[in-house]
Formats: sequence, C-alpha cells, structure tokens
Amino acid sequence: AIQEKEIDRLGGKSPVKVDVRILATSNRNLEAEVNAGNFREDLYFRVNTFEINLPALRERKGDIPEISRVLLKRHLKKDSIPQDILSQDTIEILQEYDWKGNVRELANALEHAVILWDGVQIQPGDLPSNLTRHSSIPMSAGSTAINWTEGMEGKTLRDIEMEVIYHVLDKHDGDKPKCAAELGIALKTLYNKLNQYQTRAAG
Repeated sequence: AIQEKEIDRLGGKSPVKVDVRILATSNRNLEAEVNAGNFREDLYFRVNTFEINLPALRERKGDIPEISRVLLKRHLKKDSIPQDILSQDTIEILQEYDWKGNVRELANALEHAVILWDGVQIQPGDLPSNLTRHSSIPMSAGSTAINWTEGMEGKTLRDIEMEVIYHVLDKHDGDKPKCAAELGIALKTLYNKLNQYQTRAAG
C-alpha cells in the first residue's frame, strides 16, 4: 500500500489506487529499534521521508509557560486568558518539575489548579502537592505554606481554609488587602469567604 499506492479490497476483483499521506508517531528511537531487530528496516525507510523530532517536555522547559496558557484556555473554554494568569512562582515550579508524563501530565496538573483557582492568578498552592512538595522554589508572599498534617483530623477543608484565613488576618492585624495578597486571592474573594463563614457561624 505504501510502496505501490494501491490496495486489494476484500472481495474485489482488481487493485484500487489510493492517494494518502501517512503521518506516523513513536516515542521510541526507530533507527535504534531497526538496529536491534525490533522494527522492519524496509518499513522504516518507507515512512521516514520527513522526520520531525519533538523533544520531551523536560527538554524544552522554556516552552512550558506558553504551553500552559494554551492548555488553560482549553480547560477554561476561553479564547483568551490574562498573560499573567500563572504567578512567577508557579511558572518556576512548573519549569523545575521533571515531566515524565510529558504534556499530558502538565495538562492534568493545570486542570487540578483550575479547580482551586480563585479566578485571579494561579499560585503554587493551587498545583498538585507532588509538584510543590520537593520544590526548591521558596513560597512567596502570594503563597502561604500550610502544614496539612497538623491538627487536620476531624476537620473539613472549609474549616482548615477558615483557620488559615483568620491566621493570616491576625498576622496583619486585620488588614484585609495584605491578607488577600499573602493568600494569593482577590480582595473580593476574601470578603466573600469571610461573609460565608460569618453566615455559617450565625446559622
């Protein structure tokens, strides 16, 4: 079919000419596979007319910010998103990580981040813990580090979130703009959360 550009149909009486373009992909080094006897040499030469080598994500980390924005557009189903939707700390953590699962793993990590995102800027705390747990990137003012193991038993996620917010509020003597900045959330989001907690406590 590739060489002669014709096929024999099942039940047909004569060959049928075909005009197709074949695109083949592999995550293996096919030349090495040919030398190892694992891939047919004649087939390799027939499909290897023009080769495009696409390096693994870990080999082109400079592309991660732009790839991430493209993936976020898909997750958010938007034609455009803010250029700075990812904080600088978040970008550095994404670039530091060794993406063994390539772009698919990055897409999953960003989908996780979107779930926790406050709608302003994606912070390190929005990323899956396996990305931030061993990161050498220090948590900046926009990313409050939380020890999720101490005093967590018996508490809901909302309870823990409330404790963190009130802790940061106390730290800044009730200054809500500073609190929102350290938590990496919008001031409006902070007010909404505080109102929710007060309504819940009153009920």
